[in-house]
Amino acid sequence: MVKKKTQSTDIQLPSVLSFERKLETSDGFMYSGVWGDDPRQFTEWQKIKITQRQNRSTQSSYKTSEAKKAQPNPVSSNSDDANLAAEHDTLKLSFSTRIIGNLGIPFACNNPEFQKAIIEKTKDYKDSENVSVLANRYAYNIANGRFLWRNRVGAEEVKVIVRSNELDQPLIFDAYDFSLKNFDTNSDNEDLNKLKDAIQKGLSGDDQSFQNLEIEAYVKLGKSQHVFPSQEMNMGEKAKRLFQLENCAAIHNVKIGNAIRTIDNWYDNAQFPIAAEPFGAVTQIGEAFRKSNNDFYTLMLSWINGEDITAENQSYIVANLIRGGVFGAKSE
Repeated sequence: MVKKKTQSTDIQLPSVLSFERKLETSDGFMYSGVWGDDPRQFTEWQKIKITQRQNRSTQSSYKTSEAKKAQPNPVSSNSDDANLAAEHDTLKLSFSTRIIGNLGIPFACNNPEFQKAIIEKTKDYKDSENVSVLANRYAYNIANGRFLWRNRVGAEEVKVIVRSNELDQPLIFDAYDFSLKNFDTNSDNEDLNKLKDAIQKGLSGDDQSFQNLEIEAYVKLGKSQHVFPSQEMNMGEKAKRLFQLENCAAIHNVKIGNAIRTIDNWYDNAQFPIAAEPFGAVTQIGEAFRKSNNDFYTLMLSWINGEDITAENQSYIVANLIRGGVFGAKSE
């Protein structure tokens, strides 16, 4: 938390303030194929198509009226679905991530004093090599396949392969060797450290510096098994609609990005890591783990005004700058 103040200044949050995202992740395309000793050698990967299911199911909602309890559930009819091909047992997910420099420099800011302070603080953070903490956690969430979300659950095997011009050869990870609950298991893995170094180089650079990563995940699920693309926000319509691009099932770039930046276990009484967010919001469970005093805004303003902020909270602040967004103060 915030410690003793070392100087007396009072820099306020600008009314106009935004930062560009520094982890630019593409949408992930989903393909169907066959597992082998090396799944990369199977070249006939097929796009996974979105199909429609005409189902009839029972009512199960709480407080369903007596008249409707015996009627079919309309929500379950005419919904999208996605599966591996009949003779295929493996999902391949393919996407790219670009790591961009100029960390800590606002895209827009109407308070020069604030801009100078946040740039100086972020530079000090990078010079202290603390950025390696963030780079390591981003690398870890690539290695453990967290970005697969539900597609990772119950898989027989999961391999993640990362390529980059900065790497002499592809990095190969067995995703189950890396925990989803902490960042310590197998943290001395040689390929993990190579990936961390590539990400750190991108984050530590200037506006001419960036790193491109090509990422593929291979998930052995079983023949014709369900796969789980992103579900579209479908306001006002009851049927489930799944995301697709170029007639291929896909996962939203935002969903993949949220998984990669699920690195915040510095909040009070942390039981599991959450995505770095200004208020630590986890919408799936309807909770915000950083509601006051340890939220992004409070900590950032304390930091630039000379408070002694812990290294963990500095990392949390910078992780939100990497996340990017519009952070200006609302007018009264």
